[in-house]
Amino acid sequence: MKIISDFSKDIRQPRHTPGGYQWWYFDGVSLDDRFSFVVILYEGNPFSTRYNGALVADINPSPVDYPAISISIYDQGKPIYYSFTEFDKEECHFHEEKPHLKIGDHKMKGEFKDGQLQYELQLDEQLPNGDQLNGTIMFISEENGKLFTDRDKTSMGHTWNLVQPRADISADLRLDIKGEQKSIIFKGQGYHDQNAGNEPMRNEFDDWYWGRFHFDYATLVYYVMNRKDEQQHRAWLINNQNTEILKTFEEVETADEGITLFGLKTARKLGFRSGDVEIRVQQSQLLDNGPFYQRYKSDAFLKIPDHQVIESTKGITEYIRPDRIYSKLFWPFVNMRIWFKPEGSHWVQRSKQLYRWTW
Repeated sequence: MKIISDFSKDIRQPRHTPGGYQWWYFDGVSLDDRFSFVVILYEGNPFSTRYNGALVADINPSPVDYPAISISIYDQGKPIYYSFTEFDKEECHFHEEKPHLKIGDHKMKGEFKDGQLQYELQLDEQLPNGDQLNGTIMFISEENGKLFTDRDKTSMGHTWNLVQPRADISADLRLDIKGEQKSIIFKGQGYHDQNAGNEPMRNEFDDWYWGRFHFDYATLVYYVMNRKDEQQHRAWLINNQNTEILKTFEEVETADEGITLFGLKTARKLGFRSGDVEIRVQQSQLLDNGPFYQRYKSDAFLKIPDHQVIESTKGITEYIRPDRIYSKLFWPFVNMRIWFKPEGSHWVQRSKQLYRWTW
């Protein structure tokens, strides 16, 4: 994996090889821990059965033909809004010089303004089941000063661009669920990164845990990746201004593995240690549970004896097993969740009760 932290590279990547992908990831948690959300914008949706079917058939599909967006909003850990929509590429635009993009009526715009990084998400959609969402989410942070430098010039493999490890967020969203209108307005802490690859994820790694937690003291960002030939475990404590790595964790462990209904084997606990600094993560509340992907609202505990720091906080953590994406056994479940807008909707997607509870 190539790790960078460069706002100027948070743009559409120039290569569009078969199996390639890129996504712009945003998440956030309100200050009172009540609301949380995850928004991911894709070019080359790696979960698309249409894309993966073309790869399996050796048709050499281009990722530009498979743009998508997924949106999940939670209230006290319960999903109150869910969508995963694929679009025709003619409805989408990805800028190659600025972090601007459009997917359907959704827009993302990033800019460096008044000494700060500012991202605005404009969300606007109506789903087949009648659910509607529109509104904005702002992400504002200090410029990160390039925490990681781009030393790896290889073209293959996965690139992780850590753009905003910690951002102040403000959300102003309007939902219409089952004909009931609801406004969700809050402030909190958020996170933004970009991921890109020029080959299918299963070629790069077997599985991958990642997450982030905003303590008062600092922000924890980690990934635990089991690759084909090695383990690659990285975790950092980053100061609140996103300008300095305070601690790099070399000792990483996973524990308390269990098997899900879909046969997915995942660890519920992760530990990070460097000297006497210790962080424990408990993947507590399952938000999204699929055949190859899980998302949690998790608890983290930080202990730094020398600074008399003992803290706990909540954050978003995730796990993926990419080889399972290509198993046709699971594709009927995927087709329930991903709405390919040009072809119409699955009956589950038209259900006012079932869609946001598919898995």
